[in-house]
Parts: sequence; structure tokens; C-alpha cells
Amino acid sequence: MKVAIVHNQFSSGGGMEAYMSALIRGFLAAGDEVHIHTYEVDRALAARLPCILHKSNLFFLPRRWKKYWFLWQCNRHFDRNAYDLSLGLTRTFGPDIAVIGGIHPASVAASPGRNYFLRRFHDRIETGLERTMFARTPRILAHSKAIAGEIEAYYSSTDPGKISVLYPPIDTDFFRPVQGDELIEARKRYGLDSAKMTLLFPSLGHRRKGLEELLTAFRQLDRDRFELLIVGERVRGFTDFPGAVRYLGYIENLSELYTAVDYTVLPSYYEPFGLAVVESLQCSTPVLVTSTVGAAELLSPDEGVVLDDNNPAALACAIEKLEKKTVEPGFVQRHGLSLCQHIEQLKALVQ
Repeated sequence: MKVAIVHNQFSSGGGMEAYMSALIRGFLAAGDEVHIHTYEVDRALAARLPCILHKSNLFFLPRRWKKYWFLWQCNRHFDRNAYDLSLGLTRTFGPDIAVIGGIHPASVAASPGRNYFLRRFHDRIETGLERTMFARTPRILAHSKAIAGEIEAYYSSTDPGKISVLYPPIDTDFFRPVQGDELIEARKRYGLDSAKMTLLFPSLGHRRKGLEELLTAFRQLDRDRFELLIVGERVRGFTDFPGAVRYLGYIENLSELYTAVDYTVLPSYYEPFGLAVVESLQCSTPVLVTSTVGAAELLSPDEGVVLDDNNPAALACAIEKLEKKTVEPGFVQRHGLSLCQHIEQLKALVQ
């Protein structure tokens, strides 16, 4: 099958970039020909994932305007009939399927401290692009039931019959629990104390994912009993770190760390799905999340704790009550979230 994926950047980064890399691996493993339409390319990543690149050269534009120009080009020139299957991971209506990992107005409504006066011009552009995408794309794929509900709530003119829910997949070759000497070595490498309850906060958007509230909660906890590890983007704008909090930087393969810690925590204001939740569970580590995390739809009481919101006092109380345990192996298999299953389901949408 000849497949096209359209996204702003072909790089490592957030949830949609991780999803894109997983798709490429899945299609290549199935023997498909993969074409990438983008304007920004990480050459090291592209070398590891051999596909056919169609790169727009927009070096002369400021970053945000690069995206707008790229989307305008895609809407005018992308030919979905040239492919057996085409997927849009950004706000364009050219491909067969628009893959939605969150919608702009819901993100704006949930963003703490957002300066609406300075951002409202771009908000209008983003919302307008989404509205056109939902109206003109043949099929819409929402990454959670919550997202599907938001599409219908914020864009009521969208035909609900063309919306499908398909949770994003996890590459089980990439995310797997480590054991034995490998696990012992990982605990040493990250300086973990087995006497403490260690929580992992993986994030590329600290404020939206509730880091400020989490830090406030940790100021109320005993540093000799609890520890928080932050991984992902640099921590800027947060002061007075509690002594029990450490920043480890950006780590590309988190499997070891997911398995080595006791819980993964994601107290987000807005998290349409939250791949980190499923990655952690596949590595046998339970989670603590807010109800606004889309992946909470999949959790059983044995797999995680779901809070109504990220109030610091409620977070601290919940963390105090956590008990060390591991999740039953095979979370991905139980929920049909394997990469090969996902690829088959995507193909079925256009057959």
C-alpha cells in the first residue's frame, strides 16, 4: 500500500510526533511505501525510519507562519488520490483521514495563565483551520472518546457519522518492562531509593500537565518518603523546587525509567490522550492521573488512580495513600493497542 502522512515536523518530540514515528515503523513493517509531507525534518530520525520525504522549504518564514503557509500549501496542492491511504496529523483537509489528538478551543479553555489578548489572533486562525478540516476531511479519527465528544461540542456542524475513535498504539518492541540485572542497573543509574515512593512526571508542556500543582503537593510531603523525577523539556519559570524533586533532562527511551519508578503521574489540565500513561502501564508501572487525561478511559482500579482535578491538597493526599505494586503484564494486548492492530484498523477505514 502507498501511504502518505502529513505533519508539520518529522522529528522526536511530543505525543503526535511519537505517534507519527510509530505509524512509520508500523507501515514499514507491513511492507508499505511511506511518504512524509512536512516542512521540518530531523535527519537522524529520518535515517532510522527510511521513507520518501516531501519537504517544503520554508526557512524564510517565522516559525508559526511556517506552519500556516505549509497548511495552505497542503490544502491547495495535496492529492489524496495519489495514495491508497493518507493521514493528516495537523490541521489540513487534504488527506483521507484527519487524526485528532486534541482540539484547539478545548486546549485554550484548559490552559492556566494564558494571555488571551496576545494569543487570540492565532487562536482564531487555529480554530478556523480546525473548523475547515472537520468540514472537508472525509473521515475524522479521534484518539479518545473525550476528544470525539469535544469535536461535537465545539464544532457542532461536524457530521458525527464520520468520526471514529481509535486509541493510539504502543510499540511493544520499544516499550517493555525491564527485569533482573537490567532493572537493578537502571535503579542505580537514576539513584533511586527503594525506601521511597518514587513518581515520574514525563512532560513536554509542564504548565498544561500540572507541574506547578504537583510541585505544590510535594512541598507538603515528607522528602524522606517521597520523590519526584521530572523528564522532558527544561524546567523554566518554576522556582523553589522542593528537595524531593529532581530534573533528569530529556530521555529518549523511557522504558527503563518507567519500570524503575513506582508510579507515573500526569495531573494535567488538558490531556486529550496521554501516551505516557499507556507507555508506563505497558512497562508494568501504575499511574496517577486526572480525569481530564483521555487514557483514563482505559484504566481499572488495579492500573491507576484517577483524580477529579489537580488540586495540590488532593494530589498530596492521593500520593500519601499510594501503595507500591506492579501492573499485570500485557496492558497493550488487553486493550488492542498494539502497533500492528492499529495499522490494520487504519487501513480498514478506507477499504
